Amino acid sequence: MQQWPFTELHTDRLYLRTLTEADAAMVRGIGGDEFETDEEALAWIAWVTQHDENRLRFMLYIWLAQTDQAIGRVYIHSKPELDGEVEIGYGISETHRNRGYATEAARAMVRYAFQCGGQDVLAAIVKPENGASRRVVEKLGFRHCGIRTVMDCGEACAFDYFRLFRDDWRP
Repeated sequence: MQQWPFTELHTDRLYLRTLTEADAAMVRGIGGDEFETDEEALAWIAWVTQHDENRLRFMLYIWLAQTDQAIGRVYIHSKPELDGEVEIGYGISETHRNRGYATEAARAMVRYAFQCGGQDVLAAIVKPENGASRRVVEKLGFRHCGIRTVMDCGEACAFDYFRLFRDDWRP
């Protein structure tokens, strides 16, 4: 499986980059109570940046260009629950939502995946009640292709399933 190198992308308001060990405190801060110690954050960083022969995993954290504040993450990864299709996902800190940052970051990741990463198609799954996430994928040109049942927190949940082909991508 292809592994992508350290990367930094820039948009009008954001920059996105691969994590380094120096980011442990930031990861703890943005993750809420997800990581209790720096060691847990460092283990997470090692996991998301290590090469896996069987699975594509590429994550960039998102910073506001003007203030250098970390506000979220965007990623693509091959998802076993989607028969290995490459899924895009994103998350923005609660205090920075509804400002278009998720769309801006996801657009940069889609462009990178298609232009530099050799992907021909990307998938996205969205919980039906998550209207904000649905709007992001629709703004990017993803098309609804049905419902997929995927495990989420230990239980099978129905997700709206979207796909975007490189040939249909309109930056």
